[in-house]
Amino acid sequence: MRHLSVPSKQTAHWRQYLASQGWLASGFGIHNLDSMRAIPLNDSAPNKIDIFTIVDLEAIKAGPKHWTDRLDKQLYDLHPELWPQSHDQIGDIIILKIPEKLNPYRGAIGQAILEQHSNVRAVCADEGVQGEFRIRKLDVIASGDGSISTQTRVREHGNQFYVNPQTAYYSPRLATERLNTLQVAIDLKAYLGRPIDICDPYAGVGPGLVPLANSTGLCNSITAADINPGAVELLKQNLPGHWAECRDARELSNEKPECADLLLVNLPHESIEHLPHLIPLLKTNSKSIIRAWAILDQSILGEIELKLREILSKEEIISLKLTATKSYSPSDAYTCIEIHLMRQSHQ
Repeated sequence: MRHLSVPSKQTAHWRQYLASQGWLASGFGIHNLDSMRAIPLNDSAPNKIDIFTIVDLEAIKAGPKHWTDRLDKQLYDLHPELWPQSHDQIGDIIILKIPEKLNPYRGAIGQAILEQHSNVRAVCADEGVQGEFRIRKLDVIASGDGSISTQTRVREHGNQFYVNPQTAYYSPRLATERLNTLQVAIDLKAYLGRPIDICDPYAGVGPGLVPLANSTGLCNSITAADINPGAVELLKQNLPGHWAECRDARELSNEKPECADLLLVNLPHESIEHLPHLIPLLKTNSKSIIRAWAILDQSILGEIELKLREILSKEEIISLKLTATKSYSPSDAYTCIEIHLMRQSHQ
């Protein structure tokens, strides 16, 4: 079959171009030729396309587009409307909810997903959140290496860290917020003219702190805590060389007063209620920033801003901004609260 050989970095552009011209052969894969990629052409494609070479290569037949295509047809036809069409992938683990009627076929579901995704080690059925720390109960229904471990390594914006969705909460959907926090930290360092001190009392396994710790020259120190011991076990692995302990955030200032130029508060259902206990973590007589996240009713943001200003009434507020980042319910949104302030010494 004829293929158009293009630089690998331009693959997406040329594949789209060929499709727009009606020259892309559908149902076939793209060859990897080191620095080049070979895109399959159909019979209507011309013999010359731009400056690139057209080569004859064996066609790569594309596999099934969805894991359900790998199920036995008779099995699939039993409940065609129930088979899960979506899932979450965290590192090399896939997590999905399985309807009760499909429980007898968990093994077949897991095996089909493993065959569909070559980069997946384990497939887990999500049986809901449980316990004090509201973490997911997972059942490993298929494993490529025979292991039932749900610990995995995640790559995010060039950083790597360990997570275990069965012992600690982690959401890949907050990656953009973590990237925004990095920029805020960089700007604060530039303003202060020195490396900054950061505190995250609800750090989880540390996804919000790893990019800060890995940014050369950004941090002087990081103080990280979480009330979940399972999260702290991974937090210590992800933040070697920094203070990371299992603590109640509301009591942390007794142990680490004035430890932060930048304070992160990610406890979406209780961030505002906990805020009075966290203010003593901020340094005095120097500009500092609070970045907090809360699930808020968007119709009463004005009232919430007044409440925040009341909580911080003894401090000099430079700016206070509430930004909805994503919808949570018809009326509520996951909202970022960013406060720039100068905390006063009240001795």
